[in-house]
Amino acid sequence: MAADRTKAQIVQDLYGVNLEEQGRGYYIALEFLAICRGVYLTSPAELLSADAEIIEYQRKSHDFARRVAVGETVEEATLRVAIDGDETLATLQALASSLLIQVPGRRKAPSWYNTHLYPFVGQLIHYDAVERPATREGVRTRVPSIERYIFRGGGQWVYRALRTDSDSLRRNETRGGLADLVGDAPSPLGYISEAMTAHDYAREKAPFADGREADINIYDRASPWPEYLRQGVNNIVKRIGIPRAKRIESIMHWAPYCLARHQLHLARTSLRRGSEVMYMDFVGGPSLLRRESQNALDEFRKDTVNAFNLKAASLREKALMEGDEELALKYERHVPSNSTGSSSSRAFFSETMAAIGALNATTGRRFFTLKPPMLEALVLAALEPGTEEEYYSFCRRLFDTMGILVDDRTAGEHHLTLDVDTNVYRRNSDAFHERLSATGLLTRYSDATSIVHGEAK
Repeated sequence: MAADRTKAQIVQDLYGVNLEEQGRGYYIALEFLAICRGVYLTSPAELLSADAEIIEYQRKSHDFARRVAVGETVEEATLRVAIDGDETLATLQALASSLLIQVPGRRKAPSWYNTHLYPFVGQLIHYDAVERPATREGVRTRVPSIERYIFRGGGQWVYRALRTDSDSLRRNETRGGLADLVGDAPSPLGYISEAMTAHDYAREKAPFADGREADINIYDRASPWPEYLRQGVNNIVKRIGIPRAKRIESIMHWAPYCLARHQLHLARTSLRRGSEVMYMDFVGGPSLLRRESQNALDEFRKDTVNAFNLKAASLREKALMEGDEELALKYERHVPSNSTGSSSSRAFFSETMAAIGALNATTGRRFFTLKPPMLEALVLAALEPGTEEEYYSFCRRLFDTMGILVDDRTAGEHHLTLDVDTNVYRRNSDAFHERLSATGLLTRYSDATSIVHGEAK
């Protein structure tokens, strides 16, 4: 246990938040939305409040719906009260199971507490939960309990980054947009979801005081990604002309993407390495560009390992200077490059990118790309609502701000055509162009002019 605490301390010092593989991908956004929903239910005026020392929020488990969705046992007394007959149960199970988030790479059917409901409406948003031992009517059993299990702090980082936004006007706009998304939806799905929560076993009477959120360091000055997160979420939630579900889906992708890129940036900064280049591959089949993309991913994963080892060495030296040899020995275990302590935070980066569609797959030889939902989230986050941008200008801005390399012109301007031929980049650009067009986010006016826009036309 002592070794685990030192590992967590290394990650906390390095990234400002404890990033672990278990809390990867969609769980970041789910935790964030659960906090927003809980604060909104407790006191709407406190949502994204910059003044709160410790945030407080209601936590709901939605354990009844999740247990029904995966076919796990629900107390007979609860079923009799909640559901009228087997046919109704089958219908409710079909509905609940259709709302479960599909986690890429999952190889076996999970337990109910490893499944989460997609937050299409505010009433579906819920917190984490587990099963705990209990004695009921003299029989030892396990019952649902609200607590952090899969949620590991990524969502707290997102919430804190947004509520510490120094641009008060933007923060207020974001608060209003988020309130619209996490508030109750006056729809049949919203009413059914609310009715199901009435039968949850795990409930809390008082709001939860989240002391851990206040301990998170955003590292605004060391990384541009907290600012990209703030502006991106603001652009997404202000798009009231697109469906609520689409705005939620974009946040589900954009928030994890920003945290994973933030992690990588801080790792490379600690190693005094230059800005990363994300070689995006949109062309099917092997190519020099794909090889560059694969090599870049391998390099970035190593960066997280090397940064972890370097931070461990730094904390070891600090402990020695303070005369704490026992603590120094604990950090010593994480200094060697082959130590296992860095594996979870390394996997957090690559598995988050894979889960949200910023990599081609969850296993095998992987490379950077943007699958349609991630691509839509990127465009909606990058452009102000109602604005448009010429295609090559948009590609150039993606590179200048986020290091995302797509097209031949940008590659040539930055002298990146030595290892990858210009024609390869051109084909890649054409494929990216077509993917944008297929999502409805690009309009071709002529062979020379194409415009990227946040709202589909």
